[in-house]
Amino acid sequence: MAFEAAVRTVDITPVHPPYPSLWMGGYGWGPRPNNGLIARRLRAHCLVLWDDGVPNVLLRADVVSIPRDVHHFIRDTVVREGLVDFESDFLLSSSHTHSGACLGDTRPDPKIIMNLTDADVHAVNQTTWLVMEALVQLVRDTVAMPRTPVTARYGRTTADLGFNRAGLPTVLDEVEVVVLRRAGTQRGNFAVLFGAACHPVARGNDQVFDSDYPGAAAEHIEQALGVPALFFQGAAGDQEPHHPHVPEQVTTLGSRLGRAVVDRIVAGNLAAVTGPVRTSYVEVQLPLSVDTTQQAVVDELRAKYQARAAGLPTSDVRRRHADQMLGLINANLLPTSMPMPIQCWRFGGLNVIALGHEVLSAFDVRLRAAFGGPLWVMGYANEVEGYVPDDQAWWAGGYEAGWSGDPAIAGEFAATMAYSWPTPLKASPVGVTPAAAGSAERIVLDTALGLLTSPIV
Repeated sequence: MAFEAAVRTVDITPVHPPYPSLWMGGYGWGPRPNNGLIARRLRAHCLVLWDDGVPNVLLRADVVSIPRDVHHFIRDTVVREGLVDFESDFLLSSSHTHSGACLGDTRPDPKIIMNLTDADVHAVNQTTWLVMEALVQLVRDTVAMPRTPVTARYGRTTADLGFNRAGLPTVLDEVEVVVLRRAGTQRGNFAVLFGAACHPVARGNDQVFDSDYPGAAAEHIEQALGVPALFFQGAAGDQEPHHPHVPEQVTTLGSRLGRAVVDRIVAGNLAAVTGPVRTSYVEVQLPLSVDTTQQAVVDELRAKYQARAAGLPTSDVRRRHADQMLGLINANLLPTSMPMPIQCWRFGGLNVIALGHEVLSAFDVRLRAAFGGPLWVMGYANEVEGYVPDDQAWWAGGYEAGWSGDPAIAGEFAATMAYSWPTPLKASPVGVTPAAAGSAERIVLDTALGLLTSPIV
């Protein structure tokens, strides 16, 4: 069964002017400027796949993360303008390159992670508006393009990109590949979609814009096959690229991934992907490790943050985070949970589950084991506002878990501090398996599996 498709690419690399801010994201805990240096352009791609005349829109961008307000501005605009029929027909993805621009002023908060001034944050927000407008315009332009009849085929391969930085046993070396071909041809490629799960930090912490290994891989595929190549990040929260993290490693890993994708396509024997396409989108609330609706809990948290802030200079990131948490407590604005979008696209021959935030690799493994069918697990989908650890990672503590020493408060220099949360998420009691009801892991797995297995009507 043939689809119809259109694909378009735009450059979203901040350049001054017109972009007022060249502040970079991806690393804390101090200022990280860019002075106009660019290794690889930061790009955004939009692919529209029409199924029986109904548009399904994939939008991906070389950005570090997408805050919730940015995600919903883009989604709401796309839906309001009728560029899709239903909100579940629109999927947004970030590559998570750590050599991209800082976007937004919420999560991560540039004042916390970089100690920026109000003027700097204002410039960051102006740049964010320009990026949002460019992404929405990209969707408009792609939807308006002529449609090309295409067929889709799916396969998997592997590429050795990295290791589990949290010391856990899971390493994801699988690579997802979908090739779109002009209908009626065997070699008339139209576009390639590919995905891997590994943090794009191969370049390291410098002051140069770079799409990192995903961008290098896409360039390799495009040069080999002559068509656009769209990268989608996987469950990479605990997946780290091999060292050293230097500019040359971007090319090494990008070429390795790109070759794996090209070789898989050339080898053939890919499975057909057909319509009809069934899409669904929900948002769940992941509870925090303590119940911040209870006054006694809030009072205890206030005391802990007051103790942490005492004696620290305002330049210290722990003080900056503690002061922000105390302000939320005093204003009765402390969050009680973390919203998480979960999206599913079901084709004949392929199922895509797209998880928001920085999900860890165990979610990929457990969803595959529980589902059993052909499955592409995406992370960093729609919005990225924190880490979502599985129970085993949470029990071990550390950066990805969000705590160290005391699970009832954000850990010092942990992900929860970077993303401006007061505490880590809720986990099952230590040693309890499968994940307990009400834990973050259980909520994510049950919701994702529910979308994947619900009756098609």
